[in-house]
Formats: sequence, C-alpha cells, structure tokens
Amino acid sequence: MQAIVENPRNGCGLHGALQTVQAIRGVVPVVHANAGCAVSNYLANRASGMGNGFVSGYAVPGTDVQERHVIFGGASRLREQIKNTLKVTDGELYIVLNSCESAMVGDDVDAMVREVQEQREHVIDSLTAGFHGDSHFGYESVLADIIRQLPKIKPAPEKKEPDLVNVFGIIPQKDVFYKGNLEELRRILKGIGLRSNIFFGSTDGVRELVNAPAASLNLVFSKWGVRVADEMEKLYGIPSLLFPSIPTGVREVRDFANEVLEQLASDTGQAADFLDEEERQFNYYLEGIAESFYRDHVGKRIAIVGDESDAVRYASFLSEYLGALVTDVVITDFFPDGEITHRKHAEELHSVAGQVHFSQDAAEIGRVLRDCDAQLILASSLEDETATEKGVPNLTISYPIYDRAIINRSHAGIRGALTLSEDFITKIEEEIREREEKLNVYIQ
Repeated sequence: MQAIVENPRNGCGLHGALQTVQAIRGVVPVVHANAGCAVSNYLANRASGMGNGFVSGYAVPGTDVQERHVIFGGASRLREQIKNTLKVTDGELYIVLNSCESAMVGDDVDAMVREVQEQREHVIDSLTAGFHGDSHFGYESVLADIIRQLPKIKPAPEKKEPDLVNVFGIIPQKDVFYKGNLEELRRILKGIGLRSNIFFGSTDGVRELVNAPAASLNLVFSKWGVRVADEMEKLYGIPSLLFPSIPTGVREVRDFANEVLEQLASDTGQAADFLDEEERQFNYYLEGIAESFYRDHVGKRIAIVGDESDAVRYASFLSEYLGALVTDVVITDFFPDGEITHRKHAEELHSVAGQVHFSQDAAEIGRVLRDCDAQLILASSLEDETATEKGVPNLTISYPIYDRAIINRSHAGIRGALTLSEDFITKIEEEIREREEKLNVYIQ
C-alpha cells in the first residue's frame, strides 16, 4: 500500500553512506550519481546545524551523471573520475558510492574498482543506491563493506588486543550529538581500563578501521550496528554486546561497565575507583540545582520524538532522574512491522511511557503531539510549529535541528547526563520566564 510521507527526516541509503564516510578522517568519497545527490545531502545537513566532514559539501568528488550516461552507461565516466580524484584529492582511503541511476542502468562499479585496486590504489566501493533503504541502512551498509574489503588493500592485524573494543551503532549526523557522545564513551571506556575504536573521532579514522579486527569485543548501541558487528564476528570471530542505547546516568554506566568487563574477564579494580568518583561528581552537581529543580520541574509531562535508541534513553533518564512523566513517545526509525526490535527497548519504553507510536510522517507526528497533554516536547526542529501551536517549549534533541549549532555537546554517559539536565531545566525556565513576561504585559 502506497502512502505519502510529509517531511521525512531520514535520507536515502546513499545519504547515510555519504554522511558516514565523511565523518571518518582520511576517507574520500567518490559519488557515482547525478550532481544533485551529494549536494542535496550537503544542503540538508547544513540547514541542520551540522559541521562539514573530511571531504564534504561542494568538494565531494562525483561523476555528475548526465542523460547520456543513463542511456549508454556511465562506467567509463566513473573510471575517469576515480583517476582524477586520486590525482587531486589527498586521502588514505577512497570509497566509491553508487546511486539509484547507476544501479538501475547496471554500471559495474565493482569491476571499475578492481581495475584501480590492481594498480595498488587504496580504493573500495559500497553499493548503497538510495532505493535499497534509508540513511540508517546506508550507515550499516558502507561500514560492513569497508570491513569486508579493507583487508584486500591494507592487511588486517592478526593478534588480538585484550583491552581493545569497537564501537558501532551511533550514526554520524543522524545522532545529532554523535561527536560528543562518542567522546564521552571513549572517556568512560578509558576510565575502566579499555581502549576503543570509535572511528569518527578527532583522532580516529582509517587507522582505526584497519585495526578493528584486533579488537576483542564489539559494543553495539542500536539495532543499526548489528549488521556491522555480525560481519566482524563472521570474518574475525569478535563477539558482540548489544545495548538498548548509549548508557546515560550513573546507574546505567555502572551496569554497562560491569557487563563489558565481565565479557572481557577484565580486572574491575580500576573501574570501581573510576565509577565511584564519577558518581560523586554527578551527585555533587545535581545537588547544586536541587532547590530550583524541586520548585519548578518535578513531574513535568513530556513527549519524545526520535530514533528508537535515543527515545529509550531520554525517556528512561528523564523519568528516573528528573521526575518527568513521559506521556507519548514517537519512534521514527522502525521496520515495516512497526515493532521495537530490541526486547529490552520495549520493556524500558513501556515501563515509563504512556503511549508508544511509530511514524516518520510529520503530519501524523504533529497529530500525536497535539492530542497528547505534554508540557514539554523533546523532538526535532520539524516539530517546532506543533509545539508553538500547543504553546509548549520544544527541546530539540533529534535530527534535523535548525535552532542551534552542535560542536561536541553530549547527552550520553555521565557528563552528557548533566548537560541533558541543564538543557531540560533551562528550557523549562525559559518557558516560565516567557509566561511571566506575557502576564506582566497583560496586567500592565
């Protein structure tokens, strides 16, 4: 059954792959598509307050497929573009991404890439035509292809490192706080005595992709990292742990750390000291806002719109730590059967949320929000209009975001939980001040 989706917030598979590749230092994408594919992705992310990647914007190399290439095939144009990109763009790894046009006309991208590999160039490809899936699919697909093909041109290490883990399931730009969230995860893992390949950091890049097979464990923080972790297990025998979401809050981080260390059979002495100090700091800062918080913020009714893993942790943290009452949750990434894919997700959400909905349609999401009795909405900028109609504030926490730039802000872990608390309380305080000002104007 066909249906019209108003303002979908998830790009196509090519966009997801491109966003992922651009977030890896040293990787250069080559897009085999018309000029609009890469540019539309850039414009969408620029409007969402997102920064540029290693090679991004109008500088992304592409074949600029024309009508004649669709009719007669564009393989020769791709061959030419790969050679030109190698000449003028300095990178450690080049990834050719195909598109709907090149896939439909049957261009043999694999053959073009093999030609270049035979010349000992560091080029691989990923068949991420947009019609295969949305941006979540693109993230999984391109990472799985990188892991599978990279050893052909950069030999994988043979020795396992017992204190090294890989981090998957946090999607660049789809998680608007991904940079800060990944850095907070790295900090926590380092605090409990582990090293991590997060792939999308200020110091991570191609080197970490090459070294990924040396890890002893894969940590997966959403359903969208499962395919990548399965590829790692199949090729290199690395086991995985799947978590409902990024741990947010002291108890959640403790549970996460204990599970990881138990799986690795690692010494917990360092971890215990680190986590005790983190809890002391967390409690110290929360105690500082206790009076203000209990005066104005306890028991606020909230609605949340976002991807499954984000919805889980926001609902759980805000209800447990800040006393929020979650009236409605709208999950915007789901499989056609409309089911929550992780059993623990379902248990956590239904334990704290009144109603759970599944939709990517802005109009339908707007109806859900207008019908609920939330006093505060946590959603994307697409829900600003609905929030204004309801006369309630909208704290933007999910893609896309238009009202602020995000550099390395985090809403995960322990420090991110404090930042989330700040943002939540500040949004309510702003609404209180605005209401008081309107009342004063009315009285005068």
